[in-house]
Amino acid sequence: MQNIIKSIQEELDAMLSGHFIPYYKVAIGLAAIVALIFSIVLSHGSVFEGKIAVIDLDGSNYSTELISKINTSSYIEVSEVIRSPVNPITLVSHDRNLGVLYIPKGLEKSLKKGDQTVRLGYFSDDTNEAQNAKVLQNLNEYIPELGAELSVGKVSSLGFGREGTEATLSPMQLKSRNLFNPASSSTISTIIYFVYFFSSLTYGLTSLMIIGRLKITGMWNTVLERGFVALLARTIPYALFYTTGLTLITAVLVLFGQLRFDGNYFVFVPSIFMTGLAFGWLGFLLSWKTNNPGEGASKMIFLVPPGFIMGGSTMAVGIMPIWAYYVSHAFPLVWLFRFFRDIAMRGRSPIDMMSTYGMFIIYLTVIAFVVMIVFNQVKKPAAQPELN
Repeated sequence: MQNIIKSIQEELDAMLSGHFIPYYKVAIGLAAIVALIFSIVLSHGSVFEGKIAVIDLDGSNYSTELISKINTSSYIEVSEVIRSPVNPITLVSHDRNLGVLYIPKGLEKSLKKGDQTVRLGYFSDDTNEAQNAKVLQNLNEYIPELGAELSVGKVSSLGFGREGTEATLSPMQLKSRNLFNPASSSTISTIIYFVYFFSSLTYGLTSLMIIGRLKITGMWNTVLERGFVALLARTIPYALFYTTGLTLITAVLVLFGQLRFDGNYFVFVPSIFMTGLAFGWLGFLLSWKTNNPGEGASKMIFLVPPGFIMGGSTMAVGIMPIWAYYVSHAFPLVWLFRFFRDIAMRGRSPIDMMSTYGMFIIYLTVIAFVVMIVFNQVKKPAAQPELN
């Protein structure tokens, strides 16, 4: 126990010395700055007034009226109308538009005759599918409604009544409801992920430099004498500041109504601290053979970014094959994002989270066991001359 306490004190002294990263400041300061900047930049949770171009080959009064109605609908802005055939690729190049709506020739004539269904086309710039989500959703809802308006007079003359007319024109509808982010708040969907990501980057960088720092300052032999538990304990101060920083910023966002946190935060806090331990211990393994802090810092690409990419913040988890889903849990940030979604967004209870916490404890135990094996392999050769 004395060795563990000494190791923790040495890390605190290193933080306060001014010669190494002042993580106690970075943990809180960076999280606050990231939350502030991205709250301003990403003030909208989705693309509002997404620009689309229209190729109108009909050029009729109705097509002009249709374009005007689409332009006044939510999330869509008609940026330009082309009256002649043109390659839609040129209209979406350089992020000029999110897509191109195609109105075929003979639209008004076909609608008045009512002898066949007229199909409008939409060329979607799917280089970033998320940008077109609201545009496509609104077009799919709005175009059928406008079409139904033309048929109301014809169907109502049959004497079906208002409800019968609606049932004839639209016999089946789908109404959707967003369960966890009905207002499309970017704080829930994007900003909080960036706060956790950048905070993890600085902590990961710090943990990757510990081994090199111990070696270059001549403390490595002392570390070997104290045992691997004392080495693991060196991450405790950093994990505490990591937890404190994220907790303070999350609390601020919740108190000011910028973040929806539906579960019990005290159920969530242990997952942050455990993630901090995982980052530190994996950082030891990745930087084990380094001889200076700079070498350890170069390993950052293997520690934090994979978890951000595969943790459900940049893409849907369901996109990955099942084996990749399980492999992704080798990265600590994946666990943190998983806990956040279940507790903060879905409001799961402590009992519901017991199995996930159990798996996370097994994960930490495996990492600690690997550190112990690597530590003992290094310690034996170092102790060999003393035995002789």
